[in-house]
Amino acid sequence: MSMATQPQPLAPVAARSTVLITRLARAMRRQFEQAVSPLGLRARHLVALTHLKDHGPSAQQTLIEVLGLDASNLVALLNELEDADLIVRRRDRADRRRGIIELSAAGERALEAVDRALEAVDDVVLASLSYEERATLNDLLARAGAAGPLDCEQEAACEAAEAAEAAECDAAVAGPIEPDC
Repeated sequence: MSMATQPQPLAPVAARSTVLITRLARAMRRQFEQAVSPLGLRARHLVALTHLKDHGPSAQQTLIEVLGLDASNLVALLNELEDADLIVRRRDRADRRRGIIELSAAGERALEAVDRALEAVDDVVLASLSYEERATLNDLLARAGAAGPLDCEQEAACEAAEAAEAAECDAAVAGPIEPDC
């Protein structure tokens, strides 16, 4: 057998995929944060707004549970969103003690702007992939995530952990030795 026809030893695919996906995720996160920062939104805002878009008006207690925040942190988050006119707070007519939170028209427009920002990030970070390859990548990632590793009921808590990890990585990059971030 010649060198050209001999099978090449396979690299540990899982480890290599993990490293590549991690690097790509960090690059995408930086691009995404730059794209949405002019909108005045942060990840925790987007998690709450997206929940309201996907699930409709929600009780404040439901948001506490879904977002994994304590009551005081949720109130602070809702105050920020309300000050930006992205949500509307009202009392439940059936139980005046319950607060109902819903997405405002401005909140819907903000999510549309975020969607455009995400598309622009995809265009930058995935520029070397064709439309069909991007669709395949998206399908593969969705399938891998559906198997359980991306299942996160408390998305805000996950976002906070990811942000902390990214901050550690950014701090390490500023140091004398560049990490593999």
